[in-house]
Amino acid sequence: MTQIAKRLGIVAVACLLAGGVFAQMSDRSAGANSVNCSFWDGWYGQVGFDMALQNPYGYNFADVFPNGKTFGVDIAIGRWFTPVLGLRGKLNWENGIGLFENHHANWLAPFDEPGRNLDKGGYVGLYGDMLFNLHSLFCGYDESRFWNLSVFPRAGFDYNFGVEKGSPLLGAGISNTFRLNDRLSLYFDVSYNMVSSGHVGVVKNTGTNSNSNGYLNFDAGVQIDFDKTVRRPQPDLPLSSGWFLQGGLDMHLQNPYGCNFFSGVFPNGKTFGIEGAVGRHFTPELAVRGKLDWENGLFKNGHLKWVAPADEPEKNHDKGGYILATIDPLFNLLALFGGADDSRKWNISAYPRAGLIHNMAISSTSPLIGLGVENTYRLNERWSLYLDVDYQVTTSEQSYGQTGMTVSRGSNGFFGVHTGVQVDL
Repeated sequence: MTQIAKRLGIVAVACLLAGGVFAQMSDRSAGANSVNCSFWDGWYGQVGFDMALQNPYGYNFADVFPNGKTFGVDIAIGRWFTPVLGLRGKLNWENGIGLFENHHANWLAPFDEPGRNLDKGGYVGLYGDMLFNLHSLFCGYDESRFWNLSVFPRAGFDYNFGVEKGSPLLGAGISNTFRLNDRLSLYFDVSYNMVSSGHVGVVKNTGTNSNSNGYLNFDAGVQIDFDKTVRRPQPDLPLSSGWFLQGGLDMHLQNPYGCNFFSGVFPNGKTFGIEGAVGRHFTPELAVRGKLDWENGLFKNGHLKWVAPADEPEKNHDKGGYILATIDPLFNLLALFGGADDSRKWNISAYPRAGLIHNMAISSTSPLIGLGVENTYRLNERWSLYLDVDYQVTTSEQSYGQTGMTVSRGSNGFFGVHTGVQVDL
């Protein structure tokens, strides 16, 4: 974990320095024309219990009772930015409390050693969820609505105390809330979470190519709205408003576990690619972007060693390189702390990242999570320049290293530097 923290710290410093250069030039807001609401509006908390049903690759899910059944507790904090879009951070501690003990849980690492996982503290999951309220989306916002149904993609991190290993995590789910009064609600969520093989200890598949290691979660509990204004979030923009496109070039600096990044990345870990993105500003402080990167397919690095296949890394370019598909919620820091300003030219945004990486040379797909900072500089009413710096973590088969996410001691991942143009539609 220390290594990851250092790398993310380097990303943050580099991006803020880059932003300082842009800051010398004047400002403009992140483009939304919606009414700004207070930073404190729309917040809520949740606390509850859950049951997880483990699903290791190659094992019959019909045998999940009692082999893969675990129980735990959850705590979450979230915010609705508009009646349709909200974000939530959630912490789940599973199979670690004696009150919920299941000493038949064979399907958790250490595998086929019932009770060891519980005795060592179970596992924790840290999730980020992007919630889309389907009732508000299709029927309009109604303050008096008793039941609200939302769907969410999920990204995060999973750490198993039983074997001291972690994994990037991707998932999706459905959330139901049932309002009791102005502030209290009941919630019930169902989700499926994909993780790497280290979570269950069955080294048959990394988790997201043709099959998966993962677990199905059922969560229930109580939600409290911290302020009644959560029932009155700022209105959505018209569906046609707030959209933008990006296109540009990027450079990735591979950082496989066990390789000296600072002395070896040039030329061993350097790749180049092209990228395109589409996004939408929902409020002055929040935008969501979907992005595709095609790397090491057009621009060859003949000295490259730190991508798979590890024994013949030159084949990565010959077979098409690798592709990233990612989703980034962009938090505009200047609008968040300084308010919306349509005359602002420079904007700096921080973003968590989630997605998939597909290595065409080995026909393998893995989950990916990361953090980054984006700087945009407005040229005129529609055109801007952008500069992003980020770091993402993935599993071992994508690079030269072989540990995957032996998380507290190291990781496989890569830095990204991206630049290009943005047009507001």
